[in-house]
Amino acid sequence: MSDGTAAILAGVGWVTQAGADSGTAALVGSQLLEWSEGGNETLASFNAKPYLSSVKGYLDPSSSFVLAASSLALADHGCAGGTRSGICTVTRFGATLSASRFHEQLVRKGSRFASPLIFPHGYANTAGNLAAIEFDFGGPHQVLYGRQDVREALDFALSRFQDGSADNMLVGAYESASGEVLPDSVAVMNGAVVAWLTLGSGGALSFTRDQLWEMDAPSQELGAVEAMLRVLRAL
Repeated sequence: MSDGTAAILAGVGWVTQAGADSGTAALVGSQLLEWSEGGNETLASFNAKPYLSSVKGYLDPSSSFVLAASSLALADHGCAGGTRSGICTVTRFGATLSASRFHEQLVRKGSRFASPLIFPHGYANTAGNLAAIEFDFGGPHQVLYGRQDVREALDFALSRFQDGSADNMLVGAYESASGEVLPDSVAVMNGAVVAWLTLGSGGALSFTRDQLWEMDAPSQELGAVEAMLRVLRAL
């Protein structure tokens, strides 16, 4: 049901095979949507350290992508932090590298010797949790995992604006799927794209729930990152 609540797309940051950068103007072009399956290899050595103020130990690629993309999205707009800022992340496949690594150790070494450091990084919610900690976001937090429409994540942000529980929301999509854990013939665009949303209306960079759901549903074929890029581009 329409309520007139609007969100301003104040910033966008991304980590893809096209590079790591920010800026809403880039959504107009097609470069971010140009992808090849082999291009995921360019992200294999990606390091989020230059984008963070804290020191991290082990990170699953999914967390590295989300943390860096969030930092880029916030860089030109500051970060409100606190209980009025929330986060929602969406992914189709989750943190498969760490999950498969831990499982491999569990099978090979047994439960006593599989690394407890790797285990929590195999959860789909870890990337968003680490971003909330890094940027001091104590507001509403949701994780969507599976093949749902990525617009659900943006709708969650609009709902939090509507009920008054948040003034700012980070909405991010990520994938870090590795071939050995993917079904046959499934290809995924790895990386992350994060939108920094603020409450209000601002011309061409604002959208309502009606505008969000009136557009064509994005394809989920290449995962949440590609789908979210298409939605943000359409908005």
